[in-house]
Amino acid sequence: MSNHVAVILIALGGPQSLRDVGPFMTAFMGRPAPPVIVSAVVNRYKLIGGKSPLPELVKAQAKALEKVLGSDFRIYEGFRYSHPTIAESFKKAINDGATHVIGVSLSPYQTSVTTGAYQSAFEPLGDNTTKKTFIVSWHDNHFFIDAWRERVQEGLNGLRNAQPKDAAVIFTSHSIPLRCITSGDPYQQQIEETVRLVINGLNVKHWNIAWQSKGVRTTEPWLEPAVESTLFKIRQDGYTAVLEVPIGFTCDHLEILYDIDIVHRMYAQKLGLQFARTPSLNTSATFINALADIVKKSL
Repeated sequence: MSNHVAVILIALGGPQSLRDVGPFMTAFMGRPAPPVIVSAVVNRYKLIGGKSPLPELVKAQAKALEKVLGSDFRIYEGFRYSHPTIAESFKKAINDGATHVIGVSLSPYQTSVTTGAYQSAFEPLGDNTTKKTFIVSWHDNHFFIDAWRERVQEGLNGLRNAQPKDAAVIFTSHSIPLRCITSGDPYQQQIEETVRLVINGLNVKHWNIAWQSKGVRTTEPWLEPAVESTLFKIRQDGYTAVLEVPIGFTCDHLEILYDIDIVHRMYAQKLGLQFARTPSLNTSATFINALADIVKKSL
């Protein structure tokens, strides 16, 4: 199909088998990954099915988005650290006859750590005749907010026999080095704004924002409080149930299926808390409408 608008949904990527973990870690770290780290990550992937679900989920998101946008658009997935790469998908879009290529970061929040890395890989592609657009952030898109409201309500409904006064909600996102925030990244501010927009209109009285998946070997300060310390405080404050909402992510991957579903769940249960997590956005119809809306607004 020629003369179409191409959209590349851009994400980190992930290993599609246990054999891919080492190469993925090397690409992500920018240097050969130490065997001890690879082994630890392999063990985590074994616990969630032996691979990352993210590549296939992004492919499904692309298919759903193409259906919503119609025949004038063609949607691709492109990954920063696995295949197909952003460059590979860009080249395919041009070869397929795209007249305009739009890059959409599947992280709605602007930061040099994620969207900055995606943008730096996207911007040099093509030549002077290639029309291209990179969408940096869309954290306040009303369809995106609605999609999370749906998920939060679904999660609250899933807390067995828990009364509102007994349940607390934790909105979680990936922690990043504090120096990114002090140097001007709007990441934390945008997440806080998204949470406020989601809360508005929901019957959620007790909620917190916490940060997860901090680098294990880092020695510098990262965004806090951590999820674990927030869970402890929730229990100390007398709550008996907690709903975790991974609002910083738009797709299932290791940080959700391992860090939240295994590590955070075990810690919460150890504290005596009933624990639930909202389903991820993945291919939620409302979320796909959010992606369609931001693409249309970029034209």
